Amino acid sequence: MNVLLITSDEHNKFIVGHQGAPRAVTPNLDRLAEEGTRFDSAYTNNPICMPARATLATGRYGSAIDCFDNGTAYDGVPASFGHRLRDQDIDTVTFGKLHFMADADSGFDMRLPLQAKRAYFGAIMGWARGNTPPSNALRTNVEAARPGEFEYTTYDRYTAQTAAAWLRENERRSTPWAAHVSFAYPHYPFRVPERYLDPEGPESFDLPLGWDPDNWVDHPALNFRRWSQRFDDPPLDAATLRRQQWIYHGMVTFVDELVGQVLQALDESSQAEDTLVIYTTDHGDMLGEQGMFMKGVFYEGSGGVPMIVRGPGMKAGAICDTPVSLVDIFPTMIDAAGAELDDADADLPGRSLLDIAPEPRDDERLVFAEYHAIGATEANYMLRQGTLKYTEYLNDETPPQLFDLGDDPRETNDLFAERPQEAAHMAAALRTIIEPEEVNDHILRLQGQWLEEAGGVAAIANARTGPKGKLGGYTVPPDEVMAIVGWPDDIDWPS
Repeated sequence: MNVLLITSDEHNKFIVGHQGAPRAVTPNLDRLAEEGTRFDSAYTNNPICMPARATLATGRYGSAIDCFDNGTAYDGVPASFGHRLRDQDIDTVTFGKLHFMADADSGFDMRLPLQAKRAYFGAIMGWARGNTPPSNALRTNVEAARPGEFEYTTYDRYTAQTAAAWLRENERRSTPWAAHVSFAYPHYPFRVPERYLDPEGPESFDLPLGWDPDNWVDHPALNFRRWSQRFDDPPLDAATLRRQQWIYHGMVTFVDELVGQVLQALDESSQAEDTLVIYTTDHGDMLGEQGMFMKGVFYEGSGGVPMIVRGPGMKAGAICDTPVSLVDIFPTMIDAAGAELDDADADLPGRSLLDIAPEPRDDERLVFAEYHAIGATEANYMLRQGTLKYTEYLNDETPPQLFDLGDDPRETNDLFAERPQEAAHMAAALRTIIEPEEVNDHILRLQGQWLEEAGGVAAIANARTGPKGKLGGYTVPPDEVMAIVGWPDDIDWPS
């Protein structure tokens, strides 16, 4: 069968109608969930854009392929699922945001339009790790949330239009295909056209869980993150938080509309019954929960992802509670397309979702995530098994966290001190997947080397690119885009 992978960027798993979000307007994703299977315990393997997308493409953890922060883009090695499918004569195509190296062969025959790595998208300041100076850039994004257009809205419309046109034009294809349609929204800046906003306004939105500083979890890793992003002094007021919620919900509605356009084109092409559709995102956004924003932590709002699969072999309206993650996408794409894994794929950590979905809930399965980027002074690791979720920080002064999501789905009660045996079990299980200290040392060594090559912390404090071309170009042909969708006059395209 064909495979259609649709991804967004930074979609909080809770902001969708079928998860009970009272203000979410997502009819197309809700219909997809009704017609397919939801994976409600799905995770990113790295809660920051570039390594998450590298992991999705290759089926390998970022630390295993040296794609572990927003300064190290996927360069086509090791092979992606696109390479595997293309090598077996299955047509592959991407539309939209990749976040790979611009000149890399990522395994896809066509990239329409190409959004690869634009220099200023890279948070190379993350190489400084614990020496990262605090910045109010993300806070400013939250404070500036407002109605309006942004280059992402134009880009995403073009992505949807181009993908829909391709589907309609290819309705009589005699060969199978795999397409990846990737949207840049609802990634900040927090801006969306007014028609997507709730007419009742921001005052009608609830405040984020634990938004009040008196209720913030007092934990060294979380305190450092709030401090480094300037969200702690002073804390954001209720009106600002409600406005951000209002705008973000509208951004999700915008993405939902574009997903609907792509699915409608698939229906009109008479290929829907023979196409597996997957929807997911690279990571979530904390949206002010516990005084944190954007990604970079393992709380469900950031580390969890929505994941829906519809098509042959998937039960309509079903919910799979077995923990899964982005590394499961690679084997799913190969399986669904009727292709074969290569001998080099024997050690892949993921499994096909087509195999996982019909099985009883697997409480023994381990799902792993890691974080080695901006806002973290040391390596952070997450492990999910059954209902337990364990986070370990490689710092003697930073205690691990343990939550039982069966009783505490929004992680308000840290059980690390109360349940030492289970914490020890999870710590041991983590070490069956990775050598935490060894990986941390390797990554810190590389980041330190790159930081030195770039001239040190002061030299990159305002830098927009990295040394040795690590960050490739970001190119959509301006004339082509303007001719199709009418690009805003004030966009400063890179030369």
